Amino acid sequence: MKRTFFLRFWLIVVLFSFLASAQASDLTWQQAQQNKGGVITIQYKLNEPFLLSNDGVLEGLEYEMMIGFQRFLSKKYGVKIQYKWHEWQTLAEIFGQIQNEENAGDIGLDIISWTADRERNVKFSNPYFPDFQVLVTHRTNPTVLHEEDFSNPYSDYTAISVLGTTYDQNLKRIKEANQFGFELKYIDKSTQIIQEVAATPRSFGYSDLTRYLLALDQNWPIKRLNAFAMKGHGLGVVFNHNSDWDAPFNEYLASPEFARIKKGSVQRYFGSEFNAFIKNLSNHQDEEVVLLMQEKMFMDEELELNRQEVERQTRVKNLMLVIIAFAVVIAFFLFNRSWIKSKANKQLLEHQEMIEKQNEELIAVNQDKNNFIHILSHDLRAPINNINSISKILSADLKLEEGETKMLHHITTESQRLSDMVTRILDIEKIESRTIDEYQPVDLGKLLAEIAKNFSSAAAAKSISIETDLEEGTYIMGLDEFVFHVFDNLLSNAIKFSPLKKSIYISTNRVGEDIEISIRDEGPGISEADQVKMFHKFQVLTAKATGGEQSNGLGLSIVSKYIGLLEGNLRCESTLGEGTAFIVSFQAAPQDVKKL
Repeated sequence: MKRTFFLRFWLIVVLFSFLASAQASDLTWQQAQQNKGGVITIQYKLNEPFLLSNDGVLEGLEYEMMIGFQRFLSKKYGVKIQYKWHEWQTLAEIFGQIQNEENAGDIGLDIISWTADRERNVKFSNPYFPDFQVLVTHRTNPTVLHEEDFSNPYSDYTAISVLGTTYDQNLKRIKEANQFGFELKYIDKSTQIIQEVAATPRSFGYSDLTRYLLALDQNWPIKRLNAFAMKGHGLGVVFNHNSDWDAPFNEYLASPEFARIKKGSVQRYFGSEFNAFIKNLSNHQDEEVVLLMQEKMFMDEELELNRQEVERQTRVKNLMLVIIAFAVVIAFFLFNRSWIKSKANKQLLEHQEMIEKQNEELIAVNQDKNNFIHILSHDLRAPINNINSISKILSADLKLEEGETKMLHHITTESQRLSDMVTRILDIEKIESRTIDEYQPVDLGKLLAEIAKNFSSAAAAKSISIETDLEEGTYIMGLDEFVFHVFDNLLSNAIKFSPLKKSIYISTNRVGEDIEISIRDEGPGISEADQVKMFHKFQVLTAKATGGEQSNGLGLSIVSKYIGLLEGNLRCESTLGEGTAFIVSFQAAPQDVKKL
């Protein structure tokens, strides 16, 4: 009897000990390595699209990131880690758990922005995603191009935020620093800020760049205010100050496995083009230009969707007109059906007015966007050219030391590159404004010889020879400016990516009624992956310039647009390690217009 009693008592003690240990979350990384495993608790909050629940099943970028961490520890260290997922409603609750020393093994997860105040209470991992916050408002509210324009009228608006977040801190900071009069309205979830701003007249609020672009892609009636954008250190997970889990986690974030997981997750939950956008935003020197281009792309897509909707409505209208006509015929014999026509016509007119109004609004918004790009580009040109001119004057007039001369030369080079980039952005916006009625005969042989002569100095600086085989009397219909830009860009790229002491070959050849122009180099070649994307805006290819030249990723995009307007064709033939040839073909000009 006593033996049975003691056996039961022992089982109860063991069971309670097991349950107590199951609730504990003080496992250290050192202990996990010694035991080859263990259980840690993830304190989290749902935050779509980073972490969401689909019928009770977690998914999203942060979820896949944590699952990848398990595989990383198992593969590299042979440590089998299990997770306990504990959901909270607020970030403050997560921070309360992480700061508790008894939970030193916990990990906090809620797209948490790094701040100095927060780091005094918790330990942050290295960033796993960019942290970029922008001010958004309803599309019908006034546009702000500069921060000094923000006060009127937004100082009287209501700012939507979530108490205790970085959105809240940033709003309070700009309010106090600029003595703005706007009021703060708090809601429970940061995921609802954009919806609240879209539904509340005379309001605005901070949103992270990811949610803003996703909302724009879904045609939400919002826009970005070009003022007080905040770029943070990045998003990270948080640990207790006594935790040692940050070391393996940071090692995981730097691994190729995490890079692969992040790329796939971003494509699944943010969209197929978001990876390229984030890469461009990270690599590009002017984040505002990249963001403007992305916004313009969304607006162009919205206009295209609206055009398709107009076509669909037109088809519906035509179908309804047929039905109405048929109803009129029947009504001629059945007098009691005559009301159908008047009612249907009234509905059609209402639909047409609604469509026309939406069309006008979208066209106006797109025009505002294009005007802004022109204003921004033109405003940038003047200070850039001033910097370039001053640096040249200083170099010529002052007796400088070698280091100072190099610095001035660097200023001149970089300002010229910025000026070229602005010019190319303006080119993209203006090339579609020309019409085919303006085209004149263009002497290809003369123009190609002029371009080759223009680049002779740049080629000689790298001991590159430019060999030409140009047929005389080759004319096409176009504009000198368009054709010049095509081959100016192609020859510039050939010199940029050619090694020293190589050759570049320019030739023309008649193929039936067409004229083919080939520019071939002996550079490193272009991979198949790069060939797929090289004609898109802001695409920096794998191959590197051999003389340290810079690339803004616009040249081949402009080439493709110009050739399309000239009704020509462009193809690329390349073998890695052997060189690249760009072949452009145009229809030859008629004999009777060649020398007009």
